[in-house]
Amino acid sequence: MNLSKVVTSLLVLSFLILASFSIASAQSEQLEPSYEITLHVVIASNEGGGKTDLPPGLSVISKYLKGNFSFSNYRLANTFLGRVSNTGNVEYKSVSDILGQETDHESQTFLEWSFTNFRALQNGFQAKTFRFGARVPVRTGTMKDSSGVVNPVVNYESVGLNTYMIGLPANTPTLVGTISLPKATGTIFLVATVKNAEM
Repeated sequence: MNLSKVVTSLLVLSFLILASFSIASAQSEQLEPSYEITLHVVIASNEGGGKTDLPPGLSVISKYLKGNFSFSNYRLANTFLGRVSNTGNVEYKSVSDILGQETDHESQTFLEWSFTNFRALQNGFQAKTFRFGARVPVRTGTMKDSSGVVNPVVNYESVGLNTYMIGLPANTPTLVGTISLPKATGTIFLVATVKNAEM
């Protein structure tokens, strides 16, 4: 066999090897499935009569809360949505009015929540950590300025919940924790639902 045929054979062989690596790489880089995490923030209190203002999808949680807690009023304060793939993280930070109280621009509530190292398992989902935190404005008094105008004194109180290694069933609203409200008789209930993302 002459030298030119050997070189041609080696070039063809190299091309075939590179092509097979490219095909294998393209197959291994297929888009992983995504999951949708919905976090419902429910606030319970004994103010406003005995009404429950929760969506139909939370009916099981509503029955559980009414059967295990002594509040007369339950309302959905907010719903948050995050999308994540296997072993990913969801982190959310924003200004929010989860308490439903009148606030001005100088006394907003700062809210953050996260799921880290989220994993899809055979019978549900698991996250290494779930964190929910809020810095809530609390009016602690008043103070007169130099012109005699009375202004409120607002301090921020931190409330929150940290959970390490949490498991969640698929497609089922699940109570993940409670937080007492500062300077109030109410409680925040955190309800998470995880399902396959449809879009």
